[in-house]
Amino acid sequence: MTKLSLFTKFGKDNRTIAANDGARTAVIYTRVSSKEQADKNLSLDFQKKTIEEYALRNNIRVMDCFGGTYESAKTDGRKEFQRMLTYIKQHKGKVTHILVYMIDRFSRTGGAAIALAADLRQKYGVDIYAIAQPTDTSNPSGVFQQSIQFLFSHYDNELRRERTLAGTRARFEQGIWITKPPIGYDAIKTNGIRTVVINAIGNKIKKAFVWKSEGEKNEAILSKLKSMGVQLNKQHLTKILKNPFYCGLISHNMLHGRIVEGVHEPLISKNLFLKVNEIHQSNAGYGVPHKKQQDEVPLKVFIKCSDCNKPFTGYIVKAKNLWYYKCRTIGCKCNKSAIKMHQKFTDFLADYHIKPELKAPLLKLIKEQWVAINKDNVELEQDFKKQLTCVASKLENIEESYYVMKEMDKNTFDKYHTKYRKEHSEINKQLSKLSTGISNPIETLEKALRLSLRLSAEWTSSDIEQKEKLQKLVFPEGIIYDKQNDAFRTTRVNSIFELIASQQRRIEQNERGQKVVDTYLSPSVRQRRFELPRPLYGRYHLKVVRLPVSPPPLED
Repeated sequence: MTKLSLFTKFGKDNRTIAANDGARTAVIYTRVSSKEQADKNLSLDFQKKTIEEYALRNNIRVMDCFGGTYESAKTDGRKEFQRMLTYIKQHKGKVTHILVYMIDRFSRTGGAAIALAADLRQKYGVDIYAIAQPTDTSNPSGVFQQSIQFLFSHYDNELRRERTLAGTRARFEQGIWITKPPIGYDAIKTNGIRTVVINAIGNKIKKAFVWKSEGEKNEAILSKLKSMGVQLNKQHLTKILKNPFYCGLISHNMLHGRIVEGVHEPLISKNLFLKVNEIHQSNAGYGVPHKKQQDEVPLKVFIKCSDCNKPFTGYIVKAKNLWYYKCRTIGCKCNKSAIKMHQKFTDFLADYHIKPELKAPLLKLIKEQWVAINKDNVELEQDFKKQLTCVASKLENIEESYYVMKEMDKNTFDKYHTKYRKEHSEINKQLSKLSTGISNPIETLEKALRLSLRLSAEWTSSDIEQKEKLQKLVFPEGIIYDKQNDAFRTTRVNSIFELIASQQRRIEQNERGQKVVDTYLSPSVRQRRFELPRPLYGRYHLKVVRLPVSPPPLED
């Protein structure tokens, strides 16, 4: 009989295998979020030292260190962060881990971080490991838990930002301009009090308003200002003429469209400002402001055509004053009303948020699932912990005999110390496979459910910036419009929202015709188990996530 070993070279395996014979190698990434923290060295040294000690205890070879400075984690365009990713790509197959102190040191971008982590695992065989939030991402359970950590790091970042901006918004509402004033004004401090005052350039810009009110063209105004030493372009001049700050009013994005009476000195009267802008609007060449276009078409670029995969753009039909989306490919002939597309998108988004009446039974199901799939692991975990205690006791005894009592020779000590340390390490590895890395998983899942209660309503009521953030969070790779079926589809959904949606669909499948809530709260169904689907990464979808119980140890 022909031996199968002769055919080994023809075997196929799409896994990324490290070219270091199974040894664990890592790069370290440390970060603080502000220059003040970096200058005072509040945590960088602590992060690096703690990670290096962990690597030493767990026999992980550190290949290089990155970060060591202040970089915001709101985006993944950080210089040191990108340098680390480039290093990993250049050393493909040689790096097995990225070691960070906590998961938010790596990224706070939410859905984008989840996608990046999946890409690193699948293409480069690199796992992200936070030593203060240990999670084993070699199994679907760990991947799911890390995804939750990424999502809530992003959520926490947004909450912090909102709290920080609350004070700034309050100052604007009081009419106090606290950012850099526009050209023509200076911010000065007298006895610690900040005041916005008109400067020499301001007196020249005042003449520009007067000239415009008298019918002067922009080109002529620019020429006059240039002769007076004020260099502007057309766009800048238009921006100045439309800014109500010059007539004593404050307009800012934080005020959500409201105008507030400012405490600063006005450069011109309100009547002059209105007269100038009436002239602007009556000008035949005056178009729609770019900001308004963005507000009216938030799905611009986010939607792609199913036929040519080109992103959609937006335009207005001025005769009807209606906005439309269209494919950028010439001849594609895919034009759709913005109103209808927005309604279609909110309907599509609604598939991924929770109906309020299902929140309690859905949380109950997830909690029951958590307990059920961990039931088999409890006894095994307890056994491992007993073994760990026993080995630790043996280590303590031989160390006391050798170092304190001097009753053991070095050869005997080295023999048994090596043996017990190896046993200690192996037991810890087995325990880590049973762990989640989240101290209160039920509370974490409940937070995710709350986020999913009003996705459609939140998108509809948000400003353009928040709309774009929300749609990218749920659908990181955008959505595709199929004009033949007049429907949206997507290649990837944020794993957390996909999990919630799939479990909600299971709840709504009522075979007996009972009410959904009553069915899933009935005693007979409480004994049933359901599968938690793995989060979606790319086009791959596995069925089961195992959710074990305790966090892995930080050291042997």
